[in-house]
Amino acid sequence: TAEQAEMETFVLRRTLKTLEAVQGAGTTLVSVYVPGTLSQLALMSSKIQNEMGVASNIKSTQTRQRVREALNSILHHLKSLKRIDPKGLALFCGVDTAQDGKRVMKAIVPPKALSSPLYWCDSEFQLKALHDMVNTDENESIGFAVVSGEGTYFAALSASGTIEALKTTSVRLPKKHSKGGQSAPRFQRQRI
Repeated sequence: TAEQAEMETFVLRRTLKTLEAVQGAGTTLVSVYVPGTLSQLALMSSKIQNEMGVASNIKSTQTRQRVREALNSILHHLKSLKRIDPKGLALFCGVDTAQDGKRVMKAIVPPKALSSPLYWCDSEFQLKALHDMVNTDENESIGFAVVSGEGTYFAALSASGTIEALKTTSVRLPKKHSKGGQSAPRFQRQRI
């Protein structure tokens, strides 16, 4: 229902506000977006496993330890999933230095389907994709027209990224030359 959707949006906005307040030291906060297929889940699990090995090259002992703990938590969460929501999953994990080293782990099912995977380490969580989903107006759209020598195509691109075809026309324009005369052999060569 509409009320339930509004409530979910309200809860998501509060959660995003909480995650925005989290501050990490260096690149210790990990954000992971997984589109809603099992193959994407498996790909992201293997990527996180690979990044665990890469994290061992971090020079700072504290940063290395925090990144590895975050990656380990995310990997454990991903491996525990038997299925994934068709919209996908967003995971955020790290240590909040503003809260005396409090560990943060949050899993969010986005309101709209995720189109591409993301793995990001930074001093703050990567929340732009979720903010865009919450703050877009479904009724907002952009119209465009494609015009060619063969016809026109009118469509609308909605805020959610879907394209709705409005009208298509085809046109048969006369050629610039009429066949015959000295141009006839040249036209024949062009067709072959």
